[in-house]
Amino acid sequence: MDELQASTLGTAATILLGYLKKACNSVERLNDIPNPEPEGITLLEQVKDLFAVTESIDDIATKKRRYSSARSNAPSATDLVHLPLVFRSASEVTQKCIGYVEILHSAVEEMIRERDKTGFLIPERLATQPWYEDMHGVLKLHTEVLQMLFSSIVVLQSKNRSSDDGNLSAEASDSASTLQYQTVMIESMLRSAGKLGTDELRKALTTAKAVTLQAPTSLNKHFAVKRSARSFYTGREKQMAKLDAAFKDTGSIGQKRFVIYGLGGSGKTELALKYAEDHLRDFWGVFYVDASSRKNASKSYWEIAKIGGVEPNEKAAKNWLATRVLPWLLIIDNADDDEVLLDEVLPTGTRGCILVTSRNPAHTSYGTVGERHLELLPMETEEANDLILKVAEEPIPWTKALTESASAVCSALGFLPLALVHAGKAILRDLCSWSGFLAYYDREADRIRRERLQRDRSSSRHRRRAQEENDGMNVFTSFEMLFRPLEMSEDQEFQDAVELIQLFSYFHHQNIRIDILVNAAVNPLKEEKAREEEAKSDAEVRKRIPHPMKNTWSTWARELLIRIMRHLDSPPPLPAVLRNPDGLNATSFEHEVNDRLRLALAVLVQMSLVVKQDRDQDIRRYCMPPLVHKWVRERPGMVKAQQALWCQISATVLARNVLFPPLGDTEDERSMRRELLPHIIHVRNRQEAIRERLEESREARRSLWPVIRVEFGRHQALESARFSRVYSECGFFHEALNLQSKVRKFAIQALGEGHPLTVMITLFLSGTLYELSRVSEATRLLRRVYDVCMESLGEYHPLTLKVTDMLASSLCFLGQWNASLSLQQKAVKGLTQDYGEHDERTLKATCNLGRVHLRYMEFEKSSELHRVAWEGMKKKLGETHVETLICLEELAMSRIRLGEKHLPECHEMMTFVLDQREKILGKEQPYTLLAICNLGRVKSAMGQHEQAARIMKEAVEIAERNLGENHFGVLAGKTHYAQVLANQRRYKEAEEIFRTVEGKPQYEQSTEDEGGEHPDRLIALWYLTGCLEKQGRFQEALENCQGVIEALRKIGGRGLGTKHKFATMVQEEITRIKDLMQDEKAASNPDLTVPAEL
Repeated sequence: MDELQASTLGTAATILLGYLKKACNSVERLNDIPNPEPEGITLLEQVKDLFAVTESIDDIATKKRRYSSARSNAPSATDLVHLPLVFRSASEVTQKCIGYVEILHSAVEEMIRERDKTGFLIPERLATQPWYEDMHGVLKLHTEVLQMLFSSIVVLQSKNRSSDDGNLSAEASDSASTLQYQTVMIESMLRSAGKLGTDELRKALTTAKAVTLQAPTSLNKHFAVKRSARSFYTGREKQMAKLDAAFKDTGSIGQKRFVIYGLGGSGKTELALKYAEDHLRDFWGVFYVDASSRKNASKSYWEIAKIGGVEPNEKAAKNWLATRVLPWLLIIDNADDDEVLLDEVLPTGTRGCILVTSRNPAHTSYGTVGERHLELLPMETEEANDLILKVAEEPIPWTKALTESASAVCSALGFLPLALVHAGKAILRDLCSWSGFLAYYDREADRIRRERLQRDRSSSRHRRRAQEENDGMNVFTSFEMLFRPLEMSEDQEFQDAVELIQLFSYFHHQNIRIDILVNAAVNPLKEEKAREEEAKSDAEVRKRIPHPMKNTWSTWARELLIRIMRHLDSPPPLPAVLRNPDGLNATSFEHEVNDRLRLALAVLVQMSLVVKQDRDQDIRRYCMPPLVHKWVRERPGMVKAQQALWCQISATVLARNVLFPPLGDTEDERSMRRELLPHIIHVRNRQEAIRERLEESREARRSLWPVIRVEFGRHQALESARFSRVYSECGFFHEALNLQSKVRKFAIQALGEGHPLTVMITLFLSGTLYELSRVSEATRLLRRVYDVCMESLGEYHPLTLKVTDMLASSLCFLGQWNASLSLQQKAVKGLTQDYGEHDERTLKATCNLGRVHLRYMEFEKSSELHRVAWEGMKKKLGETHVETLICLEELAMSRIRLGEKHLPECHEMMTFVLDQREKILGKEQPYTLLAICNLGRVKSAMGQHEQAARIMKEAVEIAERNLGENHFGVLAGKTHYAQVLANQRRYKEAEEIFRTVEGKPQYEQSTEDEGGEHPDRLIALWYLTGCLEKQGRFQEALENCQGVIEALRKIGGRGLGTKHKFATMVQEEITRIKDLMQDEKAASNPDLTVPAEL
């Protein structure tokens, strides 16, 4: 030891201790009031901390230490260099402290005199003193620096000492660990200290860091956790990085806490244990508390108390941890139970790092560092594959087939680590193969459920068998433990939570919107109100109908029977939260439902049985982990009858979200219905599976008991009709057709063919047939319902006019333009008389009338009608409504024929239509694909053939994949795409498409009732003529034109096609081709004029 430097340090420390005693006495007097300020207490603690470290420095500088239990070795030459530097630095920092403490003493004495003089103390006056914040900061910083220098001295004096067994002494090891921790902490403090970080302090840090280079390696002393992380631990690198960053957070003052929360089985404990192992040398001690119950937590602290050598109780253990200067980590695991208050489990004080694992997201508020908390979601696909393959001990390298099999298992198990581990172990034990695991899993789960239903376990049961059962079901054990207290509780929010999770288990597990539940509660009230308003409106409309039809006796009797059945019909079962026993109005009931749902969902989220999605969005969405989703439906004790009941309840809730037209026509409601589709598909699949199982049970009982079957009744009809609207709007037309056919059959039997409800479902059915290109069937259906309406309702009834409008559109598509025009004009006139020219029903008929004039090649008139319809729809429904977009698209396609000056405007219109449909309907919805093809036609007309070909090719391929190669929309898209190819001089490709399209039998089949020709085939033939002309193949073009003339004689019936403007164009083209065949020079020109596009 350098005696001179030690003497200087001892003198400075003695002087500082004297001032500190005075300052301590002054602060104690300042706090000697009934309610001392928190700042005063904090300041006193800080002065005492500085006093303690100064006293230690004074002792080491003035007294010769003895080490009776260790052999003394002479200090190295390097140590002899560093020790004087440390003493000098400690002396400089101590002398600086003398001035600060003297100032503090004077300031506090002044405050005391002021208080004694005035007789009172202004509340929190100390905190408002201009010197307080800086003084507290500088004392804290100097205290920490002196502690660091003290550790440096101890390290240099003891690092060459060893214990009797020759190992590094405990003193040396602890001091080295402490010093390394202190240098890192003080370096961070100085970076944020600003003007408080003086040169003396920075010099002290440099000196101490030089000592750490000579210090022994840091060693962990205590590692008291329940077990090690699994040997096959895999992945979670991103999550581990967040933990690491959090506990290295230098901006945090006080105890560092971080919370890992998530679903049971997601690997929270495993991640915490792995972090502790990987960062072992960062902590002097790592400890573990089992917080699954209050009793277990106390027992864990008792174990920690034994390690610390203090009284074996929780309080003593917490106090021991709180007073450890060295860095320590405490894992508080499984803090899930509401009855275990986390505040009571956490140790007090400002020291240490605490890692909490919990299913309860409410505990995230306890995090203090980094991102404060981490939601541990299911694993990523790749890391899940790695985990299950490691557990199964599959030899590396893994084949592609093996990886794909593993991916299928992981996906089915929801990428949940605990489930993946058990699956891997089952495969390792050769209980099943990779490809057979899912079937094995279902069999085992079903077997165990059956056994549990048949009997309870008894104490005499063979232990091995019990363990096998546990291995099969322990993935679900944590869910069951959470669920049972919910079932047993009588609290309303708990009972609501039980019913909600049963309900959700039959929805799709993702994107569960809470407004689905709210709508199911209040929509019946809205529909009832709408029916009343519609009845009043219909009564007013009937007054304006000339020669209205009177109801027959049979019609009156049928209506009376319907009302009686509706009154006597028992309401479908629903969760309690969605029932309205008090008869509240829609607004009040909606508020009550929302309030109860929030409470129930908070319970489920807290238990991680459901998880919030899209936290920043207005619409509340939730999801269920796939294993929870499956477990709820198939819990032990859930018999088939209960499954059937909850499945039907779920279907009813979903169906109530689909309102019958004209309700439910806003864009928000359309968007919501599109999000219903996965839920509807899932619940119907579950219905079918339950129906099959019930059928199997019936077959087994058939010989003993008669079987009562549930027929397709009113509730099933309403549900199917509502679901069909969703299927249709999402482009699932085959599914919609199946449901609508059943509903129509039921409606005819129950209500009669002429009842308005039967007529409406028939119109829906015909529209679906039209979308499936079964136009001939749709037209026959419309003709039939038109005749029925004319007979039962009269030609001017609003429903008859609606049927008239739809029949006219269908005839227009088939080329029956004369009949279509007559009916369409009649529909527009009648709807205008009934509802006015600005009503959306009238505007829709006006748009359809414009389409007929477009077929007549009356482009100016067609464009004007479409403009009127579009502007009216935009004002009535908004510019992004589906019907408004149809009108705008028709307007663009009519104006494209009016000349080049309209093309930029048409391009802008179609771009808008496409953007909105992609956003609203999705990129592969049929109407979106139609918009792409029409935009391509506009681009081609503008000369942008390459862009047009690119987008149209992709759209046609998607349409063919989704709708089939024979769909009329696909054929029309191919025709226009081929015309673009011809414009690019890709004649061979274009001709091949034209010939394929015009030869399709669908055109003949669609017009077989009329014995005519389909207009779309004529367009393909016309475009083919131009393609042949461009190639100089005039004889083939001439023959093709003559074929068009022959077809025109059939279209429209009674030879009306030959009077169409198009017939004149074809005749002129025939003459022109004949002239070209005579003029060889003109015939060789590749840029000659070709037939105009239709």
